[in-house]
Amino acid sequence: MARPALALLLGALALALVYGAAASLGVGSASLGAGGAAVQRCDTSFTRTINLGSGANAGKVVSVTIGDVASACNGGQMSVALTDGANNKLSEGSAAVAGSSVTVPVTPVPVSSVRNVYVVVVGP
Repeated sequence: MARPALALLLGALALALVYGAAASLGVGSASLGAGGAAVQRCDTSFTRTINLGSGANAGKVVSVTIGDVASACNGGQMSVALTDGANNKLSEGSAAVAGSSVTVPVTPVPVSSVRNVYVVVVGP
């Protein structure tokens, strides 16, 4: 008879602790909204050059050089994504923009698989 009473007491204690912990959580009001704003582009066109590796990376894309980068992009972060014909991401990399040409290292991927090179600059 003592065991059921002890189990009931421990259960009640556990519930009291959980309730007490929940009661100590702060509740405040906040707002969530949506909106839109125009995002300025630092550049509208780039040149892209795929760079192949050598040795163990022969036949694989190891970096992409992005040229004709406008000076308005300097200080931003450039990301490059390589995709296959179905737009599945195969590889990606990023580098800081500091000049009219940026070489972005990527995870090596066979050049025969690459169909698209996507470039995004975030910032400055």
